[in-house]
Amino acid sequence: MRKTYTWLAWTIAGCVFVQAASIAFGFGGMAGYVQGGGVVDKALVESGTASNFTGELGFPTHEIVGGMVVPLVALVLLAISFFVKVPGARKWAAILFGLVFLQIMAGYSIRDVPYVGALHGANALAVLLTAVHAARLVRRGDRATNESPTARVTV
Repeated sequence: MRKTYTWLAWTIAGCVFVQAASIAFGFGGMAGYVQGGGVVDKALVESGTASNFTGELGFPTHEIVGGMVVPLVALVLLAISFFVKVPGARKWAAILFGLVFLQIMAGYSIRDVPYVGALHGANALAVLLTAVHAARLVRRGDRATNESPTARVTV
């Protein structure tokens, strides 16, 4: 269970990198498209074609990973945390799940309140750092259990 917990936490951290890369790819491609004379409007967004500009696949990648993969992995991590015998595992899995929930709510609220985008970006960093901390908890827990007070030798 410890390895599963660690793997799930590192998976969430990796997904944050995929999220950042995909949205940068999408907006970078869109900026190049507009700079070249293209127009991004409702008709383009709803066209359903994936050949309008380079980087267009960054947007659905960001949406799928952030809207489906990360929440599912965070939920499984929270469930697994109840079976892992590591101090703080449940607490950090719950914090991570809460941050992921906030991230989803912020992501879907950006269209209504664009200023929420700043929260969405900052919270992504919090998700990343919390996932890394949760993944490293197991290693710290292993060191604490391997180092028993009777193993110390005094001369």
